[in-house]
Amino acid sequence: MTTNTSETNKRIVLDAYASLKAGDVSGYLGAMSDDVTITYYGNHIFTGTYNGLADIMENYVPALLEVLDGPIRITVLNAIAEGDQVFVEALGESRTRDGRDYNNQYGIVLKLKDGKIKTIREYMDTELTKAIFG
Repeated sequence: MTTNTSETNKRIVLDAYASLKAGDVSGYLGAMSDDVTITYYGNHIFTGTYNGLADIMENYVPALLEVLDGPIRITVLNAIAEGDQVFVEALGESRTRDGRDYNNQYGIVLKLKDGKIKTIREYMDTELTKAIFG
């Protein structure tokens, strides 16, 4: 029986975001390869590329959680897969420690290899991100 790579990769990504939405951050991170790269585009505090889970945990997550009152709950609105790539349109919901809503919209391109997320390129409302995080 032949496995449909696109559908398998799409399922891995959808399961990862479902874990994050449920508050299971380790389940989300477990879907990534140890050497995953995440690139955020725009002009805000997170702009740039994080190389590997260690870099993400040391340099991205603390800045995020310094402002937010917990992880961002991601709702996938649409997912399209072709080969080793998955595109996700999503809505993120969170609150800041001082009570403001941080509800952003995302366009995310993910590339998978050997059943793990290898690269993430994320586009978001950068004005909202700057307003909340600086």
